[in-house]
Amino acid sequence: MQQPAAMVLGNYIARETLADLPPDVVGKANECLLDSLCCLLGGYSLPIAGVLDGFLDDVGSRGDVPILGTNRTTDPGTAAFVQACLINALDFDDIYRKGHPGATVVAAALSVAAHVNSCGADILEAMVVGYEVGGRVAISLSHMHPRKTVHGHGTWQVFGAAATAAKLLKLEARQSAHAIAIAAANAPVASVMKTVYGSEPSMAKNNFGAAAQTGVNAALLAKNGFEGPLDIFEGETGFWRMAGADACDLERLTAGLGRVYEIREVGFKPYSCCRILQSSIQASLRAFATAGVDSKDHAHERLVITAPPIVCEPPFNNPAPADIWAAQFSAPYAVAMALLGIEPGPDWFSEEQICSDAAMRLMARIELRPDMGKPDPNSHHVARAQLSLKDGRIFHAEVKIALGEAANPLPRSFLEEKFLKLAERRFGSDRSLALLKVISGIGNMASLQPLFAASVPEIPGSGSFGEMPRDVLLVR
Repeated sequence: MQQPAAMVLGNYIARETLADLPPDVVGKANECLLDSLCCLLGGYSLPIAGVLDGFLDDVGSRGDVPILGTNRTTDPGTAAFVQACLINALDFDDIYRKGHPGATVVAAALSVAAHVNSCGADILEAMVVGYEVGGRVAISLSHMHPRKTVHGHGTWQVFGAAATAAKLLKLEARQSAHAIAIAAANAPVASVMKTVYGSEPSMAKNNFGAAAQTGVNAALLAKNGFEGPLDIFEGETGFWRMAGADACDLERLTAGLGRVYEIREVGFKPYSCCRILQSSIQASLRAFATAGVDSKDHAHERLVITAPPIVCEPPFNNPAPADIWAAQFSAPYAVAMALLGIEPGPDWFSEEQICSDAAMRLMARIELRPDMGKPDPNSHHVARAQLSLKDGRIFHAEVKIALGEAANPLPRSFLEEKFLKLAERRFGSDRSLALLKVISGIGNMASLQPLFAASVPEIPGSGSFGEMPRDVLLVR
């Protein structure tokens, strides 16, 4: 009798070892850790950090798990919730065929590794397992239509957190399978059609905090003997139905485990906004560079961006976002920020920028046009920019695959620069450089204590997230 998919995944989780992993896969795991940690640290510059600080006060959870970048500790599940929220707060976190797997995988890895005092090799090994299991569930979910009525990445990203936690807890195969089954039965609902595509994008977004917390708790429950339905993926009542998919491709879910690694398909964003906007930004910058004009000189009449139809629909076509969350999904705003030369990250979402006249003037000259042609299978969110100058000249640019996608990767040096820019806001230059060195050498560390020690800020008082900025819009 064929094993249920959850058991196949459980066997993989239990048997995978760092020694068996290809060197490029281990290197990619370190890059994923670096990118997620810089996004986490950058999240402290947004008001959501103060919200999460207050949440921790109200929850009052006791535990020994540190929250990276603070001097606070809590239980593993709550730590995973907070850190996943922070990683995704800037919408600067990693990208995959779908979703942002690092928010849940890395949040779970940090929390459970601290709880059980893992070594650095353990955390990289567990991260690869988490990306693999979570990614395979994602690509196994079949949808007949690109824009689904039911949609949500946090719903399947729960498995990345559960697999990562199971690996760090050193669960045996059957326990790991039950961790997967428990996570499936408790996964957050697919709510993105309200939290992002609704009338107003909100900070709930993909529910990555709930997904990370649920995955960690599922593994801890399995460790202590709790069980779930091991046939959770099979049949007409399988997880795919719960997630709002039209079917489940069990072959894609389990084939090639331990040989074909999904972490290789992970990319990193150069701009702090939705992944589908990256190519539109880059095409616009290229058109201005070709024309040799500065957007601030008002030498152009109009910038026409031809992009996938979804970019030309709400919430992506919002010409005047009123807060952080709307700004992260607004194509005109993201293009304007890039053209103005504003540093991606927290600066994009300050009240000064969201309300700036310069941004408003640029957005007023941007026109979005849907590309109704047949999608090119060799491109991803292809975008074309047509720049019309006041002197009558017209310049064109096209980006088929945005820089940062796995098929057009950013160099390690870019990721290190991105890390330093975001970490320096919290720690300053010298401490950020020291933390970067710790992360780069994490695979050789006998304990993660140096990582957490290097990330405790020098903040007066008892355990707060520190002084929060006052120039960032939290609500409308």
